[in-house]
Amino acid sequence: MNNRFFKLLPIFAIVLLSSLVIPFGSLHTAYSKNLTNPTDDTLRGSITSNTNNGSSADPAWILGGVFKFSNINSTTASPTFNSTFYMVKVDGTANHTHSLYDFKLAGQPTMDNTLNSTIYNGTSTITMRDGPVNNVPTQINLLGDHAISIKLDGSAIDNHFGSQPIFGTQHLICVEQPSYCQ
Repeated sequence: MNNRFFKLLPIFAIVLLSSLVIPFGSLHTAYSKNLTNPTDDTLRGSITSNTNNGSSADPAWILGGVFKFSNINSTTASPTFNSTFYMVKVDGTANHTHSLYDFKLAGQPTMDNTLNSTIYNGTSTITMRDGPVNNVPTQINLLGDHAISIKLDGSAIDNHFGSQPIFGTQHLICVEQPSYCQ
């Protein structure tokens, strides 16, 4: 055979392998794309959590709802966080709703590179049975690109949400799989 063929064989192999890798890379990108939040300045997602009753580590309540966090990267506007969620005992009783709104950022967000998170500290208003409670110390933690935790100061709201943060995802299934919500 021609020596030139053997010299070009490694180049041919690299081109062939590269062409096989490109579709795999594109497929990975398609699955990792967050359809709920196509921009970096607004996050929408779901509250998908359970919490205890404050005196036991066992789950006592299920929380489910939605949130919207806007102006996250704005240099001219303060972040806006709003959430409404159901809260129901794990036995299916005592269903009620809460809304969290009027978030006021205190200081600048902080980055935790160890946990791949951004922490926003401030205060918010939360609806309770006897009416809204204002200025509740609130910490919103964006956990990577797919999760969120919300910590509310229990002493301001009679430990209503137990001793654990409220967790959620940065996804809305009705946006990503609309046929499930029709």
